[in-house]
Amino acid sequence: MSSRLLQLSALALLTVGVWFANRPVPVTDAPKRPITAPAAHVPAVARAPARPRLPVPQPAVAPVRNETGVEDPTNSLARLLNGGEIPKLTREQLDTFLLQNKRSAECLLTASRALGDVSLLREAAGKFPQDPRVQFDLALRGESPEEKRRALAAFRQLARDNPLGDYLSALDRFKAGQPDEAVRDLWQASGKHRFQDYTIDHVQSAEEAYLSAGYSPLEAKAAGLFGVLLPHLSALRELGNQMSGLQQQYAQAGDLASAQAVGQIGLNLASQLEGQPARTLISELVGMAIEKKFLAGQSADSPLGDGRTVGGRLAELEAQRQTIRDVTQLTALLPTLPPQEALTYFDRLKLSGELDALRWLQNKHARP
Repeated sequence: MSSRLLQLSALALLTVGVWFANRPVPVTDAPKRPITAPAAHVPAVARAPARPRLPVPQPAVAPVRNETGVEDPTNSLARLLNGGEIPKLTREQLDTFLLQNKRSAECLLTASRALGDVSLLREAAGKFPQDPRVQFDLALRGESPEEKRRALAAFRQLARDNPLGDYLSALDRFKAGQPDEAVRDLWQASGKHRFQDYTIDHVQSAEEAYLSAGYSPLEAKAAGLFGVLLPHLSALRELGNQMSGLQQQYAQAGDLASAQAVGQIGLNLASQLEGQPARTLISELVGMAIEKKFLAGQSADSPLGDGRTVGGRLAELEAQRQTIRDVTQLTALLPTLPPQEALTYFDRLKLSGELDALRWLQNKHARP
């Protein structure tokens, strides 16, 4: 119990550290025209930016990249709690789970993630080629660029209203030195509003796998949540950096309208990460960091169109970061909670998100 307490306390520090790892560098050459930002915690659903012009101007300097050297947030919870506290399922246990569930798509995904076995993911893709969750996972976890590209193309066809496929495609285009194609992908993403990363599906299936292996409901819920893989967050954070560099290129070329359009697409991405109903703290922090990156180059008194200013929104983000720092300290309570209360906490986390669950815990244990 004391070991888990120390680990959960470390989690609080790690979570807050994601914010500092993503602090943006102001874009000094960017235009000072106001960028309209989506309302806080409300997915961007209506405000479409003006389309940026093509071809993309050649950069005067190398594109901005993340060179902080700070560890990506991907799967940080699982790595942190890997000291024996969060048990690993064996292949035998997962084989039983797969047999019980007729090797369904979601169960093959769970077993593949738990074992790091891509062959199970390929089995799922072969048996269930129309399942977007399978193709999305293969696009992120495939073993070759060609395998990832094929899966990404299939995912974009299966989930046409999900901007995640366009975001991942844009990142691939940036890496391949194809900025014009990346802009086209970003433009497609800007018109889509059903952001879905399937995290809760993975959490639920992992919980069922632990239950199948004989773990208690509380152990299964904790293991399912703390062991979830989040490989897409690293990709989206890198995409935010690439888009910031693209915005600078447009600004340096004197194309302020295109720079503003790219900034709006970046803010839409941030809003989608921050606005998911059952978001994790890490997902929310990555979204906040991307939003801050695209607001930081604007004049503080620039209006946002809803009575607020850029400076006011930046202050709100800083206050939200402090709130997250404060409530993550409550994770130290988790090992001491009565089982039923801990179960309720994890259920609230899946339904309403990690921050809301921690606020519930804070209110329940507030001193009179």
